[in-house]
Amino acid sequence: MKTLRHALLAALLAASSGCSDDSGVDPFAGPLPAQCPATSLEQSMILTRLVLLRQPMPGVSEGFDLDGRVSGADDNLSCRRRDLTSPEGTPGIDNQFSLLVPALDTATSGALDAAIQAAINNGQLMVAVSIEGLDDRLNDPCVSLVFRRVQGRPFVGSDTRIDPGQTFDTLRDEPVSRVTGRMRNGVIEAGPFPLGLPIAVLDARFVIQLQNARVRIRWRADGTFEGLIGGGIEAAQMIATTQTLTIGSDLMGLVRRLILSITDLDPDADGNCRSFSAAVSFEGRSAFVNP
Repeated sequence: MKTLRHALLAALLAASSGCSDDSGVDPFAGPLPAQCPATSLEQSMILTRLVLLRQPMPGVSEGFDLDGRVSGADDNLSCRRRDLTSPEGTPGIDNQFSLLVPALDTATSGALDAAIQAAINNGQLMVAVSIEGLDDRLNDPCVSLVFRRVQGRPFVGSDTRIDPGQTFDTLRDEPVSRVTGRMRNGVIEAGPFPLGLPIAVLDARFVIQLQNARVRIRWRADGTFEGLIGGGIEAAQMIATTQTLTIGSDLMGLVRRLILSITDLDPDADGNCRSFSAAVSFEGRSAFVNP
C-alpha cells in the first residue's frame, strides 16, 4: 500500500507540473535551440506604452541582472557602480540609466512619458512583437519572439491607448530582431540577444542598440501584455547619438559627462566600462502584422 501511495503521488506531481512529456524528459531542461519548431499558432502584439524605468526609491528599480554579479562600490568589474534591488527584493539589478531619467524629466519639463506616449499614439513609434512556435499559451518550452518596427494609422481609444485587433505593416527597411525563449505560467523570458529599440521624444528620433538584451513578457488573462526589456548601451554610441540632437554645446558636454558617470558594463583591459545598463517597461495589446 505504501508503494502504491508513493506511485500515485509521483504521478500526480508529474501531471501537475506540466513540464514533462510521456518519456519522462523535462522539455524545459537543457539549452534552448536556435529556432523553435514551427506551429500553426502565433500571437502578435503592438506596444501601447513604453516607459524608461526610474527608481521609485533610491537604490530600487525593476530590471535584470545583466552581468550575473551583485556589485557594490568596491567591484572593479562594474567600475564600482552599485547594483540596484528590485521592488521584490532581488539584488543585482543593472539599470544605471535610471539615474539619468530624472534629468530627462527636467529637460522635458516633466513631459517625458507623455511625449513618448504621443509618439506611439500618432504612429511615429510603433513596435510589434510576434510570439511564434506556440504550443500552449501558459507553458511552452520553446517560443520565438520577433521584434519589428511597423507602420500604419493606429486608432486610439478613450483610455489613450491603441485599440486591440488592428493590422499594421512591417517597415521593410528596418532591422528585425529574433530570439528564442521559454514560457512558464504565461510569462516568457528570453535573451540575451541584440535589440534595436526605437525612441521618440518630442523632436528627437533615434534607435538605441541594446547589447545582450533580456526580455520578460507576461501574457495576462484578458489577452493584454506587460513586460520589461533590459540591456547594455555603448556609451560611445549614446554620446554620438546625442550629438545629432538640437541641444547646446554646454548641455552636450554635460550629457557626455553624465553618460560616462554611469557606465557599469563591458570593462576594457584598463578596467574602464564601455557600456551602461538600462531598462524599460512596456504594455501591449493584440494586433495583426503583415510581413
